[in-house]
Amino acid sequence: MEFYERLALRPVLWAHLHDYTGNSFENFFQDFMVLSFPGFVDVRTHGNLGDMSSDGLTLHDGRLYACYAPETPDAKATIQKFNKDFAGALEKRSGQFMIFVFVHNDVRGTHPEISVALANTKKIHQTLEFEMFGMRRLRDALGKMDRADVESLLKIPLPLQHDVAMGLPEMEELLSFLSTQRTSVLDSNLIEPVSAQKLRYSKLSEETQTELRDGMKYSSLIDNFYRERIDVTERDEVATRFHTEYLDAAQATPDAEEVLLRLRVFLAGSRMTTATSYRAQTAVLSYFFQTCDIFDNAPANWNEEIAKVMA
Repeated sequence: MEFYERLALRPVLWAHLHDYTGNSFENFFQDFMVLSFPGFVDVRTHGNLGDMSSDGLTLHDGRLYACYAPETPDAKATIQKFNKDFAGALEKRSGQFMIFVFVHNDVRGTHPEISVALANTKKIHQTLEFEMFGMRRLRDALGKMDRADVESLLKIPLPLQHDVAMGLPEMEELLSFLSTQRTSVLDSNLIEPVSAQKLRYSKLSEETQTELRDGMKYSSLIDNFYRERIDVTERDEVATRFHTEYLDAAQATPDAEEVLLRLRVFLAGSRMTTATSYRAQTAVLSYFFQTCDIFDNAPANWNEEIAKVMA
């Protein structure tokens, strides 16, 4: 799908995952997997056999999927369901999978207690891998599909307008946190200073370069924010999304300012924003600029003056 189509998908999918619970979510997920992965075997319940502790298997990579979508998410109940499904998979499908994937409909993401339970199970069963599959992974996977297939799967047309207010839900906590910070209390130690050469090579305007450089004062805060998360993969997952979106934007337009604007919309939507919210958004973009997840470093032999002459 195109950029604005992917943005339009966010609120539609959000609403669907609130409505899809129990068997309706399981059926939706199986339809999605059949459409997306030719090697997926959807396992339906059958008489007294049930589903033999699996809602689906992908044969090429040894993934076994177990779905859980209650009407009201509850960490304790989710952990119990995870333990029950995993124990059943070990008993009934031993040797058929290498990766156990727990699929859920909680739009808020993985509860910290569930992450702890997952990590503890991994310590006991070190030969197996474990994954959580929720709204974020589903959203990103749907974004790679054709619009017609997505609309067929969701059974609803996506909005046509480009004014999409919803940003990345997983970034709201970080943006809210940054909005409350004052520059006077920030740690001046950056994760790694960005080179002035990269800023110039980016072809961003001098005003934008100054804005990004100022936003980097918050990089140590953002780095600490992710270090303290129980889900240690969260930062890398977000960085991968930004990098993928950057590559797509850079391919769509040679205008660096337009690329950065598109990344801002990707982050926070196209709604009007306050000065503090804009500052928080800039800090996040500056952070991923600094970590080289967005925009490229200048080649080793790049010379700004020669580049100007050849332009």
